[in-house]
Amino acid sequence: MSSHPAPVVTPPVGFYQRGLEKAQAVMDQALADSTRDRQDAAAAELQSWLSGAGAGTTLLDASPEDLLVYLEEWWLPNHPGRKQEAAGPQAVKGVLSALSGWFSRAGRVGPFDPVSRTGNPCECPWVSDYRKGYTRLQMVGGYEEVSAVPMTEEKYGHLCQYLLDQAASATDVADTLTSLRDLLCVQFMFQSTYRGYDVGKLALGDFCHPDYPDRADWRLPLPPPQEWPPGATYRLCIRERGTKTSRIQRAPAVYLQSNPTCPARCFPRTLALYMWRARQPDADGFQVVDHLFRPLRPNRLAFKEEPLSSSALGARVRRHLHAAGLYEGETNHSFRRGALQAAAQQGLDESALKALGQIRSSAVLARYTDPTRHVGPQKKRQRSG
Repeated sequence: MSSHPAPVVTPPVGFYQRGLEKAQAVMDQALADSTRDRQDAAAAELQSWLSGAGAGTTLLDASPEDLLVYLEEWWLPNHPGRKQEAAGPQAVKGVLSALSGWFSRAGRVGPFDPVSRTGNPCECPWVSDYRKGYTRLQMVGGYEEVSAVPMTEEKYGHLCQYLLDQAASATDVADTLTSLRDLLCVQFMFQSTYRGYDVGKLALGDFCHPDYPDRADWRLPLPPPQEWPPGATYRLCIRERGTKTSRIQRAPAVYLQSNPTCPARCFPRTLALYMWRARQPDADGFQVVDHLFRPLRPNRLAFKEEPLSSSALGARVRRHLHAAGLYEGETNHSFRRGALQAAAQQGLDESALKALGQIRSSAVLARYTDPTRHVGPQKKRQRSG
């Protein structure tokens, strides 16, 4: 039997460019949207400065020397820290990390070679020494990193009750659902110790059956609370995909139990009420399809089908804390610190605390559970005096 070569099929016009665009879309998923946006913003600011310098340098041929001059002559003067003081070491580390990520995405990978002038300009001993030297100078000058103000369990309870009352008294569907959405975010941040970014992108696909954590929770949506039989409780299991700690697999299971004695803190009850209200005839455009927490459209007639950003969530939290007369500098991260400190006070050992916070290092855990770490050195001296 003779064999014949398969006929050559001429690929359609533009297939190569189309293939590259598809591949780029897949590659873009390697980074969180917020990380990519931060890298792009840092690169755009550097390119603007390079263009203004008039030397014809671009991001594709910028050198470590260019970066150092940029930091000293433009970035630091235009990015002061709190109270107009110099930017902290973490801020400098952050912008260099963002630029390094952008250069790598642009193909400038590996240590910078001063002979061929190729490689990543951030991966250079000069830049590394600058960052270390800047940190040392700041420390000598009295700088000290201050952690987020911990959210106390008492204040968390007051905030939950405030948001539940806001949802109950609202007459507009958008106000009702945003209040319930924000209450769910607050409950989940404290009960799971998840970071704001991970909370904002929680989706229905992250819910697993508590008895079968490898399967989707087929009970969702739960019946509305007004239809729960007396004494009924629900236990939920969440294994979120792609968190900061578990980037390429589902995170360890988080179990959330009903709290019949305190409805304001009951995540299953709030979730059931939220999803039921979003399915009502007057809530067209608000129904939960994928992402659980989404921003409002400008016309307030529907949610956008995208996750709620960490910055937007933080702004909502500050707004509610101010309105409730509770604000004392808390941020999204305050819930994580406060929940871990509350758990430590309740007697959880180090192993259990690490599991709760998905923390590997004892030193990192110690920073979270230190109740005075958010207090600056001057205030610490005043308290001890």
